[in-house]
Amino acid sequence: MGIDHLTADILAEARKEAKAITDVAEAEKKKALDEEKQKVKELLSKARKEADDFVTAQRRERIAWAKLEAKKIEGEAREFVVTGAMDSFYKSLDTFRKSKQYEKFLNERVKAATIEIVTKTHTVRICKGDKKLLKGFNGTVREDLTGMGGAIVLSPDETVQVNCTLEGFFEEKRELLRKKVYERMFR
Repeated sequence: MGIDHLTADILAEARKEAKAITDVAEAEKKKALDEEKQKVKELLSKARKEADDFVTAQRRERIAWAKLEAKKIEGEAREFVVTGAMDSFYKSLDTFRKSKQYEKFLNERVKAATIEIVTKTHTVRICKGDKKLLKGFNGTVREDLTGMGGAIVLSPDETVQVNCTLEGFFEEKRELLRKKVYERMFR
């Protein structure tokens, strides 16, 4: 064996070892790359899930907020309609004084108030022009009331009074009227 042959054998052996080392390195590189790719996939998958969860949570939150806002707007709209109806009804009380039912209303209210105030005589305050509508009232009549109509019945010393005005009646029945208007319009 010559030196050339020995050199060739050593060179072949070195190449074999280098190839084996390179193959192992390549395998380790491939394994490391595969592991890193898997980690990246897992991270991407986790990031996508977190993003989806975030979007879902945001969607739910915005839907909930939108529903609340819609309820608020609906409530405000209903309140606007009811308030408009109440205002319209209140304004119609002014025309009630000119109707035939007003005379009956006035006499019934004054009679009920005189029964409520237990005295022999009473004073009634009414709007100007309503005196001719009072029937069967034996007491002092003062036509000094301003407003839409009705009466205020007083004891002789004026310490006790019963408000029978249309405005007072409206205020007394306001919540009941609001409830009735609401039920009729929205149920």
